[in-house]
Amino acid sequence: MSVIPRKRHRGHIYIINKKRFIASIAVFVLILSVLVLLCLNLAQTTRQYAAYQFSADNLIMYFELEKDMGVPWQYLLAIDMAESIPPSLISRERSSAIALHLSGIETQEQLPSLLASYKNDKAFLKQVQNELQRLSDLRAIYDNKTFPIPGDEEYSYEDGYGDARTFGGERSHEGIDIMAEKGVRVISVCDGTIEKVGWNKLGGWRIGIRGKDGIYYYYAHLSRYEGNPKRGDKVRKGQLIGYVGDSGYGPVGTTGQFLPHLHFGMYYGKGKLKAFNPYPFLKAWEN
Repeated sequence: MSVIPRKRHRGHIYIINKKRFIASIAVFVLILSVLVLLCLNLAQTTRQYAAYQFSADNLIMYFELEKDMGVPWQYLLAIDMAESIPPSLISRERSSAIALHLSGIETQEQLPSLLASYKNDKAFLKQVQNELQRLSDLRAIYDNKTFPIPGDEEYSYEDGYGDARTFGGERSHEGIDIMAEKGVRVISVCDGTIEKVGWNKLGGWRIGIRGKDGIYYYYAHLSRYEGNPKRGDKVRKGQLIGYVGDSGYGPVGTTGQFLPHLHFGMYYGKGKLKAFNPYPFLKAWEN
C-alpha cells in the first residue's frame, strides 16, 4: 500500500501569516497612536505657566484681590484661563464677582461645591483643576517671600521693566530699580543658594541667589556685601546680604554713574537666563 505524501499549502499559510502580520502592525500603530495622544494631552494639561505669559497689570490685580477678598488668586486666574477670557477683558469687576462665589475657600477639595454656584459643569470644573495645576509653579514664586529692603527703611520704586538702556549697547531693562540711600540694607527675598557673587561690568557688586522655587534672584549695584559671601553658600529669607550702592557701569570699583539704588531682577532658567517682570511680585511682597 503506497502512502501519498501530504501537500503543503505554503501559499495558503503565507497568506494567513501575512494577514496576521498586517493585523498586528495595525494594532501596534493604533496602540502607539493612543499612547502618543495621551502623552500630548498630559503634557498640555501639566505644562506650567510662566510669569511672562501674563501682563503685570493683571497679575497685580489678581494678587490684590487675594488680599482684599481672601480668595487665593490662582483660582481666579484659573477660571479666566478655563473660560479663555482675553487679557483685554480681564477686569477687577469680573474677578471680584467670581471671588464672591469662592468666598471661604481654603483647599482645592472645596472647589467643586463652591464653583457650582458660578457654573455647575463637570467639564468646566475639570478644566479649572487643570489650569490650577499649571499655575502651581507661579504660586510657588509668589509664596513665602519678603521685600528685598526691610520695611523700616525708606525707598521708592515704579515699574521700569523693559525700559530702554544704552550702556553696553542697546538693551531693555531686565529688572526693577528700588531707589534708596547708599548703605540701606538689602535682604534676601527667599531661602536659596548663592550662584554668583562679585563684580559685574553692568551690575557692579552683585549677588545672584537661586531660590528653592527655581528662580534666579539678582541683586545689583551694591555698595558692599554683608560678610564674605561665596558661591554655594545657603541663605535664608530675610537674611542681610548687602547694602544699596551705586556700583557698576565700568571696570572693577566704578561708582557714581547713577543715583544709588538696588537693581532687582528675576529670571527663569540656568545658563541662559530669561528675565520676567518682578514688579507684580514686589508689590505683593511689600505689604
